[in-house]
Amino acid sequence: MAGLVKTALILPPLREEIVLHGLARALDGSPRFTLADPTRNRFFQINWPTFEILSRWGEGDGVRIADRIGHETSLSVTCAEIEEVLKFLADNHLLRSAHPETTRRFHRLALAKRGHWLTWLLHHYLFFRIPLIRPDHFLNRTYPLARPLYGAFFARFMVALAAVALFLLLRRWDAFHAALLHHLESGNLLVGYGLTLIGVKSLHELGHAYTAKRYGCRVPTMGVAFLVLLPMLYTDTTEAWKLSDKRRRRMIACGGMLAEGCLAVFALLAWQFLPPGQGREMAFWIATTSLATTLAINVSPFMRFDGYFILSDWLDLPNLHERSFHVARWWLRERLFRLGAPCPEELSGRMRLFLILFALATWIYRFVLFLGIAVLVYHFFVKVIGILLFIVEIGWFIIRPVWFEILAWRRVLPVARTPWRLPLLLAGATLLLVVPWSTRVNAPALLEGAALTRLYVPHAARLERIHVSGSARVEAGEPLFVLRAPDLERQKRLTGVRMANAGWELAVAGLDTAWSRRARTAREERERFAATLTGLEAEERRLVLTAPFAGEILDLAPELTEGVWMGGGTHLATLVERRQSAVWAYLEEGDLGRVRAGARGVFVPEGVEFPGVAVRLAELEASAVAELDEPLLASLSGGPIPARLQQRSVVPEGAWFKIHLTSEADHPPYPVRLRGTVHLEAESRSPLEGWLRSALLVLVREMKM
Repeated sequence: MAGLVKTALILPPLREEIVLHGLARALDGSPRFTLADPTRNRFFQINWPTFEILSRWGEGDGVRIADRIGHETSLSVTCAEIEEVLKFLADNHLLRSAHPETTRRFHRLALAKRGHWLTWLLHHYLFFRIPLIRPDHFLNRTYPLARPLYGAFFARFMVALAAVALFLLLRRWDAFHAALLHHLESGNLLVGYGLTLIGVKSLHELGHAYTAKRYGCRVPTMGVAFLVLLPMLYTDTTEAWKLSDKRRRRMIACGGMLAEGCLAVFALLAWQFLPPGQGREMAFWIATTSLATTLAINVSPFMRFDGYFILSDWLDLPNLHERSFHVARWWLRERLFRLGAPCPEELSGRMRLFLILFALATWIYRFVLFLGIAVLVYHFFVKVIGILLFIVEIGWFIIRPVWFEILAWRRVLPVARTPWRLPLLLAGATLLLVVPWSTRVNAPALLEGAALTRLYVPHAARLERIHVSGSARVEAGEPLFVLRAPDLERQKRLTGVRMANAGWELAVAGLDTAWSRRARTAREERERFAATLTGLEAEERRLVLTAPFAGEILDLAPELTEGVWMGGGTHLATLVERRQSAVWAYLEEGDLGRVRAGARGVFVPEGVEFPGVAVRLAELEASAVAELDEPLLASLSGGPIPARLQQRSVVPEGAWFKIHLTSEADHPPYPVRLRGTVHLEAESRSPLEGWLRSALLVLVREMKM
């Protein structure tokens, strides 16, 4: 019987510097490994069969490698699998070859990967890196100085220090909150903020670098990266992928944020003790704005920053974005067309659901991000270039991926089991967009009593009577406080005597020639004293404080007692009518034409403990407000209207129109001022019409600039 003849599979040698590293086992228990290319600082994760093949690559013959693996391990590999490994090595330039054709082939691949120069410019003006230094030698020399920072003592010290800083912060929360709202008001600190930012971000990158050095990794480069022309420092810690301990890899990814967190604790303590000045402002900025910005950018797993690598490593899912996108696209096509295709990966039901939700969240996040980048690019460049780049951004990063997915749907339509679902979904979406179902507009609003007055002592006087108590209900004209000013009474008596004397002189003027000469003077004095007396009597009447309207007494000073002397301007109480309310709201420019005077609505307070109030539109201002009269509604105070400080005035972003509404009926008493939202009836409008109007308003406004 004739035997089978095995054809030799000649294998080119690997590059000498290629290194294999072991990793922790995969989720199914199989061993995994990393193939490192130190020249290019690239790492490839490989499975057990690939590792066994590469371990015997020096045989130079694929058939002999397959035989050895079959005899020496429990695995069984075929020549086809070895050819796949060969293709992987060739595509990633991991093979050694001195043939000129190989060099030409690599050059062609590099040109094909780079693509057209316009494509390269499109991608790289948004994000590109400039390596500045090779810090590995410096890190090796200075790491002994940083080593104590990784000890248990320093960790316990920082926890204790953070507890002290938070305790002191709670004791001074009002001052901290006020500083949080106003610390960016001074424009002369911008240079200081810039220099501080460079220092803080340098510390962040050193946190990555020293942590990588602690675990024996090389740090080949540090430099600056530009994201939409915004500079930020970066550290190349790619060599962390050779580590088999996932905890160490995660520590390297967290190193920068931990370094900034420690710095923020020191800065918060410094803010407590430093005297007012630029140093205190810088400390506050480090403890708040800088740390918050770092966390907002780095913690998010939706872009390839620290948070993404931490989550990917924790889940043991390399290339998390790409893998989740594949699963989500498969799920979407199955929901639409029921193709019956298998999932791209063997996953548990829980992990599959997570990847689908993660991909959807990433798509939404990137849609908002790219839209914001497009707007930023438009405003950053001159108008003509800005409009062009805005269109390119929207087309390349938003419309292009959607279009490619639509083309994929067209290819699978012939084999779809439910081809009717997509047209039905599109018809439903179209109806939602074009049907004018929106009959209300929402506007941020502030509710306050329909009438409010604060009662003050008109001038220095003694408090004789108090006729009210705290939270009492009073009627219009009811006396509230009676004050007495003896000096005023003395002036009144003296003026009365002088007026009487002037009247006596005027009465006897006809009896004597000498007196008749003073008749005119006496008449003028009597009129002057009479006017003075009238004024003094008016001042005396002001000492009896009565309620100008029916309402409720609030803020009655608890230290008020009868018989005490009080200075002018002393606050006594506040009278407010809380059963009838006035509501001030602000409409956006796009909603201005949809409401009319007399429109009904409801004011919904922020606090769930208060019911809504039925209101009616009384007045609408025809011009946009230049500044907010109600800072409580501004974003600077936690309100819904975007605003900024400009020369100590609160200026809204965009055009906002003030409207006045009144409550239609009595309601239970509310606080003196209450923030909320007005839901007001308006002309029907479809969402599509609203979006088009908003876009046209923006275009018209921008064209006028």
